[in-house]
Amino acid sequence: MALLAHEPGLSIRSLAAGVGLSHAGTVRLVDRLVADGLIERRGHRTDGRTRSLFLTSNGKSVSKEVLRERDQIISDGLSVLTSEEIDTLARISERVLQSRLKDREHSFHVCRLCSYADCKQCPVDAELARRALDTAPPSGFPGRA
Repeated sequence: MALLAHEPGLSIRSLAAGVGLSHAGTVRLVDRLVADGLIERRGHRTDGRTRSLFLTSNGKSVSKEVLRERDQIISDGLSVLTSEEIDTLARISERVLQSRLKDREHSFHVCRLCSYADCKQCPVDAELARRALDTAPPSGFPGRA
């Protein structure tokens, strides 16, 4: 849900990479989410054989609530740290994320899915650019230029 909120129009293949499921497992997941009215399949803008996945209005609401709850849990957990310690943790986290990144498709799995309104200097984007892995990226997600 969070991945589709950040990158509307993903294919099942890209979603599978992001959630770490097999293609068949992702198809079953998508079927359940469609049945629950949370996502919809639409025709791909350039490939007639591929379907693009989008959140419905209800799916957007659910995704926002899940991310809000996740952010609150993280905030509560980090509240014991000083601002200096948070800065140190952020630098270490960025290095870990960047070291784990394999390629652009893998970025769907590695990205922390933070709010793009708040994440102006995404470490995943920076690493993709540094490695020149962001050739012809989709808009709105890691490698988004």
